[in-house]
Amino acid sequence: MRIGSDNSVTVISKHLEMGQGSYTGIATVLSDELDADWSLVRVESAPADAKRYANLAFGTMQGTGGSSAMANSWMQLRQAGARARAMLLSAAAAQWHVPAGQLSVRDSIIYHPDGKTQASFGSLVARAASLPVPEQVALKDAKNFKLIGRGQSPRVDVPAKCDGTAQFTLDFSLPGMLVALIRRSPRFGGKVKSFDASAATAIPGVVKVIEVPNGIAVVASGFWAAKQGREALKVEWDDSNAETRSSEAIMAEYRQLAEKPAASARKDGDAAKAMAGAARTISASYEFPYLAHAPWSRSMRS
Repeated sequence: MRIGSDNSVTVISKHLEMGQGSYTGIATVLSDELDADWSLVRVESAPADAKRYANLAFGTMQGTGGSSAMANSWMQLRQAGARARAMLLSAAAAQWHVPAGQLSVRDSIIYHPDGKTQASFGSLVARAASLPVPEQVALKDAKNFKLIGRGQSPRVDVPAKCDGTAQFTLDFSLPGMLVALIRRSPRFGGKVKSFDASAATAIPGVVKVIEVPNGIAVVASGFWAAKQGREALKVEWDDSNAETRSSEAIMAEYRQLAEKPAASARKDGDAAKAMAGAARTISASYEFPYLAHAPWSRSMRS
């Protein structure tokens, strides 16, 4: 975390925000222990550094997934917030020559016991940063939480997503960087039989068109050129080993399989007998389309 001279609090999150609210949850936990002003809290994504930002639920790998953000970071974040708070209190106590235990903190302001004197986090941060980080700190009792579990904190990722300043993988750029998009068969298992790249290579910005396993890659100077090049490709697909069933045909097979006996992990009692003797039974079917859980594959870092 960083505290600026302008009172801003920046939380460095090792868990990526994919719409699930991890940035807000992470900021909430740290800010509550810190007693920070929520309106001054910001979140930044941690850089790729598995040694420092490993997801402890995954071992030594840096990654996001499996609903592990809170489980992994809960105690780390609380201790970080409490330690920073203790250092700021020590800085204020030294400045005012009073015991730190007599000071109080609220919304990024530290208050003197005289009820009149006060100091902001920003005014104390330089002095606090020169102090040793305490090993042992007292954490809040849950009954004293002001943010955690209250559900009243606005999500920290919403403003940037609304005003266009949020940065996504698609926005990343380096000097001379090229972008590649792949045209794949519309059917699982389909392979390239032949292709004509003449229309694609004629598009300004397209650098090269090459065949890759299970598709054709269009390499270009930017995303838009690569996208236009991919759309301009003329490809004939070999579907001899591809999945050709429709979604409805697959769902029909699922329904048939659902009616057959399934493997049992454990057996307690006689479920069939209980159902047969029940005064009333309720049956319901739920069907969902096959969808890719794409955010997961994009969230892994190592």
